[in-house]
Amino acid sequence: MKKICFLCFCFLLTVNVNAQEIVNLVLVGDKGVTENIKEAHSFIVVKKYPGSYQRLDYKISAPLERLRSYSDSTLEVLQGNYYEYASDGKITQSGGYQNNLKEDDWYYYNDTGKVILEEKYVNGVLIKTINPDTIKKEERAGAIQAVEKEATFGKGDRDWIKYLSKNLNADLAINSVNGGEVRVMFVVNKEGKCVDVHLKKSVEFILDEEVIRIIEKSPQWQPAIQNGRIVNAYRVQPITFTKQ
Repeated sequence: MKKICFLCFCFLLTVNVNAQEIVNLVLVGDKGVTENIKEAHSFIVVKKYPGSYQRLDYKISAPLERLRSYSDSTLEVLQGNYYEYASDGKITQSGGYQNNLKEDDWYYYNDTGKVILEEKYVNGVLIKTINPDTIKKEERAGAIQAVEKEATFGKGDRDWIKYLSKNLNADLAINSVNGGEVRVMFVVNKEGKCVDVHLKKSVEFILDEEVIRIIEKSPQWQPAIQNGRIVNAYRVQPITFTKQ
């Protein structure tokens, strides 16, 4: 993948994201890779994480289209999370790869975010398909166990809202096209850390990155408790950027 270092540097300064984790940014036009932003209709961002890489495909000033995870810097071996999004930014499917093969659970969503199909893969082979609507209510109720104590931040929701309000750079909406609601899902793990942060609804790169940043840098939470044991817990957080 061709590197455009100067453009990458300038663009990252403009959007004010964490440059230490972004290793490449490529502009794409009708004729392929371009160095002229006026010719570009989309761009690719490559992020480096400990032991892995992510490729994010965006249209200019539009929602995320696809996120792929890789184990190598040449982005040849799919390994880890995979997400796709509709043109309005809503998630349409999620799953994971291992050595370029689909693995474990894959989910497909309708435009309300509801799971409409589940697939189970082993070494790239589809072994089970589930339509959630066909599961009997009794079976669904038996699979869902009540959490005795939800994961909490500080003294509760008020402290969490205070943290978001204090640390969110809401002025980024000024540089966005339309603003809008970014929605992320994340896990509060057994150590009280926010991990596996991913978009449920994308708006555009500059706003998506800000929401992911503020969730990932969150101070310690109190983890959830179920059946007397500390467990991982999912949370969904919407944040709306208003265009002034």
